[in-house]
Formats: sequence, structure tokens, C-alpha cells
Amino acid sequence: MLTNGLILPDNLSKRARLTAIICVLTFFGCQPLPPSAPSCRISENASPLPPLPEATAAACLIRIGNSVLMVRHRLSGKLDFPAGGLQGDESLRCAAHRETWEETGFNLEVGKLLTYSSSGMPVFHCKGEASMTALAEQVPAPGWAKIEVTGLIRVNPFELTDEALRFNDDLIPLRDAFVQAGEED
Repeated sequence: MLTNGLILPDNLSKRARLTAIICVLTFFGCQPLPPSAPSCRISENASPLPPLPEATAAACLIRIGNSVLMVRHRLSGKLDFPAGGLQGDESLRCAAHRETWEETGFNLEVGKLLTYSSSGMPVFHCKGEASMTALAEQVPAPGWAKIEVTGLIRVNPFELTDEALRFNDDLIPLRDAFVQAGEED
């Protein structure tokens, strides 16, 4: 029997089915919601983007000294840029800002386009406050992000292997963007 997307045996009583549904709904209802995303912050020095009609998602590269801040995805356990899809009519830079906020809790300034991921997703240089240099090597993800992200990690991109990344082909774009971000700082 299919009840609200759940497959339950036919021999369960109505009370048992209701209890199972309430338990599932309670679990999902206990997941914290993210606070409202802050206003999109775009650097004054960010140059206009060329038309990118095929781009449906965007990412941030967050360089902190000799490391880059990556997110660890819950399902794969691998590292990735903070990134995600466009919502409504928001710009690519604002999508990168919002997704980075949702996955890291950091309200960063989105700057110039650095590169494209292996899937063609634009990767922007995103800057935080100078105090981010004091950020620990590993930090838990914000409570609201834990469905998707288990934590944040600072890594040297030249010490990573492609197997450490969620998308193996992103290693070269990651390193290229890291170098470009250092030249801009």
C-alpha cells in the first residue's frame, strides 16, 4: 500500500500507519530552517558577465590564505564548491551568494568570474572578512545545512587529489581559480 509516498504493508492497522506517518513527518519537521538569506553582495570591481544562457547554477571559490574553503557533501562524503541552482530571476552572482550562505552560513561578497566547473557552472571569487583566516581547518555546517552538507573544510587545493572531490574533473578548475583569486587579492 502506498500512503503519502510511503510503502506500508497491507496488514498494518490504521493506527500503526498513522503512527509511522507521524514519525516521518516529525523527523522532517525537526530540521531547522535557514534564516532568510542576506541581501546579495556583489563587489564594486566585478565586471559585467557575458551572456550565459546555459548556466543554471553558480559557485563560489573562497580563498583563505593558502587554502580554499570547501563543503563536504552528506551523501558522497566528498568535497565541492559551495554552489547551487538559480531561483526565479536571480543573477548568477546572487545564486552563488545565496547558495554559499545556505551551505556555509557566511555572507560573502561575490566578485569576478574565475572559471567554469567541469559541468560548465560559473565559479566566482567570493571574499569574506579578514577574520576568516582564524577559521579552524574543519568546521561543522550550520544546523540548517546538515541535510545537504556535513561540514566545511579548509584545504590546500594543490594537496587534493581528484578522488577527494565530488566531481573529479573539477580539480584543475579549482586550482586555476585558486591561483586567479590570489592574484586578485
